[in-house]
Amino acid sequence: MNNLTLQTALIMTILILLLSSKINAQTYQTPEMELEEIVISFEVPKAVVSDIVVMYDGTSIYLPLIKVFTLLDINIEADFLTRKVSGFYLTKDKTFDFDLAKNHIKVFGEEIPYLASNYYFGDDDLYVRLETLNQIFDLNADFDFTLLRVFLRLDENFPVYKKLKRKIAREKLDKEEIALKDFVNIKSTKTYLEAGSVDWLLSTNPIGVKSKHYYNLRFGSMALGGDLLITSGGSFGDEDSKLFDTDQLDYKWHYVFNKNTFITQAEIGNVTGGGALSRSLDGLMVTNRPQVRRKFFQSIIISDFVGPDWEVELYIDNKLADYVMTKADGMYEFSTDVFYGSSNIELRMYGPNGEYLIKEHIVRVPYTLIPKNEFEYAIAIGDGFENREIKKFIQTNSIYGVTDKITLGISSEIPLSPDENSKPLMGLDATYQIIGNMTFNAALIPNYLNRARLNYSLPSVLNLNVDFAKYAVNPIKNPLATQYNVHFAISSPLKVFGQNVGVRYNVSYDKYLETSAINMNYGANVSANPIYFTYIGQYKINNNFYDSESQMQSQILLSTSLLKFIRPQFRVDYNHTTSMLEKYGLFFAKRIFRTSQLGFSYERNNQSKSNTFMLTINFLQAFADFTSRFSKNANSTSYNQMQKGSIRYDSQNKAFHFDRNNSIGFGAAVVKPFLDDNYNGVMDNEEEYLEGLRAKIKGARVNVTGSTTQRKYFYNNLRPYEEYIVQIDQYSLDDPMLKPTHENYKVKINPNVVTSIKVPIVTASELSGKVERKLGLITSGLGGFKVYIMNLSKETLLELPTFNSGDFYYLGLIPGSYRAYLDKGALEKYGYDCNPPFIDFEIQPVEGGTFIEDINFLLTTKSQDSN
Repeated sequence: MNNLTLQTALIMTILILLLSSKINAQTYQTPEMELEEIVISFEVPKAVVSDIVVMYDGTSIYLPLIKVFTLLDINIEADFLTRKVSGFYLTKDKTFDFDLAKNHIKVFGEEIPYLASNYYFGDDDLYVRLETLNQIFDLNADFDFTLLRVFLRLDENFPVYKKLKRKIAREKLDKEEIALKDFVNIKSTKTYLEAGSVDWLLSTNPIGVKSKHYYNLRFGSMALGGDLLITSGGSFGDEDSKLFDTDQLDYKWHYVFNKNTFITQAEIGNVTGGGALSRSLDGLMVTNRPQVRRKFFQSIIISDFVGPDWEVELYIDNKLADYVMTKADGMYEFSTDVFYGSSNIELRMYGPNGEYLIKEHIVRVPYTLIPKNEFEYAIAIGDGFENREIKKFIQTNSIYGVTDKITLGISSEIPLSPDENSKPLMGLDATYQIIGNMTFNAALIPNYLNRARLNYSLPSVLNLNVDFAKYAVNPIKNPLATQYNVHFAISSPLKVFGQNVGVRYNVSYDKYLETSAINMNYGANVSANPIYFTYIGQYKINNNFYDSESQMQSQILLSTSLLKFIRPQFRVDYNHTTSMLEKYGLFFAKRIFRTSQLGFSYERNNQSKSNTFMLTINFLQAFADFTSRFSKNANSTSYNQMQKGSIRYDSQNKAFHFDRNNSIGFGAAVVKPFLDDNYNGVMDNEEEYLEGLRAKIKGARVNVTGSTTQRKYFYNNLRPYEEYIVQIDQYSLDDPMLKPTHENYKVKINPNVVTSIKVPIVTASELSGKVERKLGLITSGLGGFKVYIMNLSKETLLELPTFNSGDFYYLGLIPGSYRAYLDKGALEKYGYDCNPPFIDFEIQPVEGGTFIEDINFLLTTKSQDSN
């Protein structure tokens, strides 16, 4: 019996020793407590999923601070000899210091009371009780014992999350740049005659003092290789009406010379040469100005020192434009384009130890500047009005970019049949950008005008304009005998107690030979949701030789969003000169259904002692805009009906497109996919059009017609003669086997007409393969590895992750030459050699597509290869 007892005790002792020796269940004796090692999952949504070893005392867990902060990419350092852990949390000013040798803890500048049961300093980490860690670092972590998981709520300020967002944004930028390499340039064509667009407006007045009706038509088309505009109008309904009013007849023909540096455009009809002496002429104009308004100004280099191993991102107007990683010299350098207008350039810099810096400056380029050494001119000749007579003139205007900050110009106006008052004029003008936000303009025209303007602008902060003009005696150009004019304007969107307050002030002083006038306009608007307040004031002073008179008026607008269905607006007009409340009224508008709006207004006029009621109904249809307005007061009743819209004819597809917006002067495009069976890129007679292909054209207004299975996309509101990138959505077709041969098209848009973009579609092929890893004698599939498929002819790249089994599959490869290879960074990181290093293969154009198999890779460790 004694032997059995001894044997049992011996077996139990051995079992206890074996259990206590397991890695994931070790027990540690401390003077205060007993801790046990367990393995749990540590998760932060969208950022971290990792297994970690924690300490467990039977009721609470202790997280390894160094390991957790390392996973979150938070700066932390440890000295195990002196039992110290320190670093900074998110930002450098939020430091922490754990000195367990002295039982001293300081976090964010505050002393934390030390309690021994909250901490354990192990051989390789400092373990902190979960509740204590939450408290001192303001975290929100929970432990689920049944799942053996610590779940930490995401803080978007965690460096690991910020780094992940940066990585995703950079990968997206890289993919966009690669995708834009694959584009087809569609040659622009000039047509002899092609029908285009009509903008129409009809105004009828069936009820009122005069039942008179008006119309206006604008015709736009392509003719003789250029764009033609004809405007006409008239009236009907009474004896004074003119069904066709010759005074409203006007025309202009505009021609663009492609790839000609001396003459870029010519116009016949109503033209103007531009510049300080510009006037409207009925004649001819030629110029070398760019047809499309300049957007690009110049390229600049941005470089500086920040330190080695820093990540530097360049943002233009809050959009990632480029990124670099600094090398040993610590320098970064970007080459970026500067455009007209105001651009916000921002550098975001991330240090290797969690540092974060930001540099921001605004680049402003006024449209009156042209790049250095650029020269533009315009010459116009034709008939113009002067002193109520029609006379012939020649106008010239030219500008030259002396530097990137200075542009000089010269203009002239020469009458071809001069009289004693009509004399040739010549003027000089200049633009000088003093600093980034301050621009100075000056014009010197002898016998007419000397002018100086100064503008200072800080977007969203301040806008300041000062203008001084001195006039000479000139009965033709200065019939009112103005001596000089001074104008001052300032505006600023302020922020007061967290509310948006916009203020503005305008004052002008005009001095004439015997009189003078001062005009002031000032106002403020306050947006304090749900109350919106606007004040508009006006003050005028007129002085002459005999007396002086002044007038002052105020208008107050008050609206609220407290009411759910409507947003009423109250208006009050007060005349300070007469101390009289002149007008007051109530206005509101309410949307009805999706395409209609109802408006109502009531106004009381105390001067005429009358009340006016007005009811307005808008019907915004896809093909036209209908507006009906009914007005009634004590003296009259009136009703007005106005319709406006446009019609565009697509001559290539024999179709009409209706729109409620104007179309004259704008271009349109339609994407026409066709099944390219023989892969020649041209639509042959036996090939057919497809439906449902969607594209993206920046700035276009998209109209969708047809059923869900027969969708057609029409792209409107495109700027004339502008080159657009048309990005094809290759996944928009219902059949996944069909793919476009190219993802991008570059096309120049003609005004008034519809440009057809024919997109060849082919049947895609399938690809499959496997990535395996060999460890010793065992070969198994490797999941989560990236396989890259490069189209060698287009230099486009496709990324395919492997499944858990190591297999990968893709449907959507078009005919061409390809190369498959694995992620070289991952191979280097894990020490793998790949056999073969890459696989080249060809996809032939075959009806119905083909299937490429056995794109297989075998990975071995470098140590295996050496053995």
